[in-house]
Amino acid sequence: MLGIIPVGIFLCVHFLINSSVFLNGFSTYEITIKGMKAVPLIVLAELIIIAIPILFHGIYGIWIVYLAKNNALRFTYYRNWMFYLQRITAVITLIFVIIHVYTLRLMQHEPAMIINTLVSHLQNPLFFALYIIGVLSAIFHFANGIFTFLISWGITIGEHSQNIFTKVSALVFLAMGVWGVGILMKIAAF
Repeated sequence: MLGIIPVGIFLCVHFLINSSVFLNGFSTYEITIKGMKAVPLIVLAELIIIAIPILFHGIYGIWIVYLAKNNALRFTYYRNWMFYLQRITAVITLIFVIIHVYTLRLMQHEPAMIINTLVSHLQNPLFFALYIIGVLSAIFHFANGIFTFLISWGITIGEHSQNIFTKVSALVFLAMGVWGVGILMKIAAF
């Protein structure tokens, strides 16, 4: 449940906030970040609504990765590969989020410095590639997590509904992937 609410919702809100780069570039993005930092008790809200659920989800997820019986190479079914990729993207996403939060939230305090750090990272081809991998891993983990959430909670129990939501989760991944990479490309162009 924490993978969808609040972690998944936060991912979508984070994308919406970062979409301000498409409006007027750097200045709008800086105003957006200043606005977020000016919200009363934002640090407390980030801790309770974002950090603690992500931390719990990450620690619990690593435990699941540790216990997982991956058999995608022996039984090459589609769902086995999705199970395996869910575990791989969990580890990549956790590492990416830790680095992302450390470099942009904990080490930087002024909005202009946050943006300048991110821009310098994204203008480096190696960091840009790593950011794309991190963002796409987070999106895949979220999109595939929606599918597994629906099965786990007994919402999609039949083959027909599972086929539909396999396609829906693929569309979520594709749409958010284009959106996320577009944001990264726009920031790198500052």
